Amino acid sequence: MDWTDCTDDGCQIHLGEKEGSGWYPQFTRRSRKPSVAHDHYWRQEMEANPGEDWAPQQPRRRRARRAHHEITSWEHCFNDNCNEHRWEKVDAGYYPRQVAEKGTLSKSDRREHKKRRAVRTRLEGEESEKTVVPDREALEKRISNLRSQLDCAAQTIVAKDNDLERLDKEKEKLQQAYNQTKQRIRQIGGMLWKEGV
Repeated sequence: MDWTDCTDDGCQIHLGEKEGSGWYPQFTRRSRKPSVAHDHYWRQEMEANPGEDWAPQQPRRRRARRAHHEITSWEHCFNDNCNEHRWEKVDAGYYPRQVAEKGTLSKSDRREHKKRRAVRTRLEGEESEKTVVPDREALEKRISNLRSQLDCAAQTIVAKDNDLERLDKEKEKLQQAYNQTKQRIRQIGGMLWKEGV
């Protein structure tokens, strides 16, 4: 018997050929039941090795299925709802068809197409613009304005620093007055306690 006719996935005789090809033959519609020879072989093995645990058949090893985008390019993907090729179709502006005509995009995809095209043209426009040489006088004027703003900011910072120093000194004076008052209250309290009031 050829290995392509052997539908027993656990068959040790044909297992190497099946694993090598990655294909395990299956029952055809005509032969749904295993053959009598297979039943006889099973019975002989059971009688030859009584009491031995029979392991369940190993699951079939299938070849890993390739992803849709590896098999099909977006121009040959005729599913309008395909998420793997959606952005290529939106960028192109149509859905491919089996016949030569092009399918129109859905309403949301048309909006996306317009957005993406606008961004693309804007970016291309930025790249292609000529560099403009700035006016020297205008730049000098802007620089002098910025310097005057910096001077104003520096003066404000100095004024705020002076205010902070003054407030720190006032805080120290208040702290000293508080400590003196606290000490005086303790003295008075000690004197009253001595007098027994």
